[in-house]
Amino acid sequence: MVLVTGISGFLGGHLWRHLHDDAVGISGGSLQPSIDGEVLAIDLTDRAALKQLLRRLSPTVIIHTAAWSDLNRCEAEPAAARQINALVPMVLAEYCGRNRCRLIHLSSDMVFDGRRGNYRETDKTAPLSVYGRTKVEAEQLVRDSCPNHVIIRSALIYGRPFYGGTSFSEWMEAALRRKDLLSLYVDQYRTPIWVENLAAALVELTESDFVGTLHLGGANRIDRFAFGQQLCRTGGYPESLLQPVSMDDHQQAAPRPRDVSLCIDRARQVLRTPLLDTETGLQFHFARHSSPESGSTRSDQ
Repeated sequence: MVLVTGISGFLGGHLWRHLHDDAVGISGGSLQPSIDGEVLAIDLTDRAALKQLLRRLSPTVIIHTAAWSDLNRCEAEPAAARQINALVPMVLAEYCGRNRCRLIHLSSDMVFDGRRGNYRETDKTAPLSVYGRTKVEAEQLVRDSCPNHVIIRSALIYGRPFYGGTSFSEWMEAALRRKDLLSLYVDQYRTPIWVENLAAALVELTESDFVGTLHLGGANRIDRFAFGQQLCRTGGYPESLLQPVSMDDHQQAAPRPRDVSLCIDRARQVLRTPLLDTETGLQFHFARHSSPESGSTRSDQ
């Protein structure tokens, strides 16, 4: 049995669409009536309750997607961020290690400092933010406690939510539908991945024998402004609403790295699932959703 955490979130919700017939889901918040399948609400930071639940369910695979991903919030509340982002994975990893359970743990490209980009799995981590440091700590705790692990360093994820959560592309589309002017960085580089593409790769890994760290991003390195241009062209939004800006023009609570693009060579060797470039991913994305004028956020609405 597969256990998926964070199913009310952005990535977790898409995973749940693939797996809910043969899995149990955990939501950290209140349950939504629209979520199908066996779903449980639990505070993951309640160690005793989490351990009791794991003993009762006896999963063979755990996909852990739940986390605090708001960099500024993590910077403001470091102790709470460490609790959810590092210590919860530790509890899961210890259970998996004792019970020969497979753990697929979601980490982040934010474990790198962004000084050069095209990072490989073997490159040294050097996070700039509290969020990144909690993710690095979680990675080490997973390695120490669970032999059968996969640590996924995910790139920036785009797409529309199914149950809950949001993404940077959804924020962009909402602003474009309102005809707001969007300021986007020309000097921050990522390897964005479409949420459905990432979910498919994670499902494949539940039955894989791969163990170790894997970078999952899209097939191209791109800055935020150029991504916005692709999104506008593919989705039918006016590019005139986009304004190019530099990271130096904005100061945020949590420092952001300039280039955390990921090398996906290892993933291409391990996976059958092809990792899409942003142009192809956006084409699939808009093919599944209605036009900008409709304001629909779900392909089945």
